[in-house]
Amino acid sequence: MAYLSIARCGSYERREVEQAVNKCLRELGGLERFISAGQRVLVKPNLLAADPPEKGTDTHPEVVRAVLKEILAIGAQPIVGDSPGLGSLSRVAEKAGIACICRELKVPLGTFNQEVQVRTAPEGKILKSFPLVKEMTEVDAVINLPRVKTHGLTRLTGAVKNLFGCVAGLHKGELHFRLQRADVFQEMLIDLALTVKPVLTIVDGVMAMEGAGPRNGRQRFMGLILAGENLFSVDAVIARLVGLKPSEVPLLALAAKRGINGIKESEIELKGEKIEEFMIRDFEVPPSSAKIDLHVPDWVIRLFRRYLSPYPVIRENCQQCLVCLEACPAKVIACSQGKIEIDDRHCIRCYCCQEFCPHNAIELKTSFWGRFL
Repeated sequence: MAYLSIARCGSYERREVEQAVNKCLRELGGLERFISAGQRVLVKPNLLAADPPEKGTDTHPEVVRAVLKEILAIGAQPIVGDSPGLGSLSRVAEKAGIACICRELKVPLGTFNQEVQVRTAPEGKILKSFPLVKEMTEVDAVINLPRVKTHGLTRLTGAVKNLFGCVAGLHKGELHFRLQRADVFQEMLIDLALTVKPVLTIVDGVMAMEGAGPRNGRQRFMGLILAGENLFSVDAVIARLVGLKPSEVPLLALAAKRGINGIKESEIELKGEKIEEFMIRDFEVPPSSAKIDLHVPDWVIRLFRRYLSPYPVIRENCQQCLVCLEACPAKVIACSQGKIEIDDRHCIRCYCCQEFCPHNAIELKTSFWGRFL
């Protein structure tokens, strides 16, 4: 049985966040169940891009502060870090308000600029090893701090997807390009979660992001902090909160096929507040782009990806900042005569361009046959 806790949190007011985080931890038996005094603990927020807290892109700094205070209170030694998709960790953390928290609490911010090859967990099936940031090998435990958001490729980005930030720098783009099948990429994310294996996940669910997440969606009030030890259970609960069955989230469907425990509702026991009080039935989630069948030939997947998967389209509000060119792992975006163009024939449908566009100028559209099927 996987035990999770939900605490009501109506705002990012400091005292309210601290009380919610503390309540979640007490419901799970206290933070001492997961880490001990003297241990070095990596706190892994979602630091996607250099956006201010009010935009809702990154884990809110007050959630990070509350968790750090709990860790310091039991005598452990936290370090904060992530490997942003664009920009340095120091720049992104500064803009997101998290670097200020680290300075205030005298908690180091990692550099995340060196990599170490880490052997994949024995249960892994896609990669033999991962190029992880060096800090991963220098700590005793990892605490995962994702935010509830949508994602063009994985539909939702939560506990499991947040760990992709443990992969060093440019290797994230390389993995997108190497693992072009959506199902294989998400199998890799499962392998990564089993390898990193955080001791605890605490979710920022005060304000969630729907629509064109994980950066350009709309914020939606959810009003909670969620915590649990089992990553997959946490994501299964997030799915229920936004009106999806776990089987409708490709990553969770693949994990269930592997026999990973804690995904079924009968395998989860929720403590604290009742989940029904927070569920949002009309939460806007992108359509699924993953074909959950590893036995489908690659040529079928290529046809599926080209003609049925959502495809990125440049909107008229494009500022020609060229961020999409830098973000594209397949290098199929170009600027020609003052216009951004995407080579749809070779687009791998990773949606990194839409994910990192700072102006919400890239839209994911579905073809007629994609909508029909």
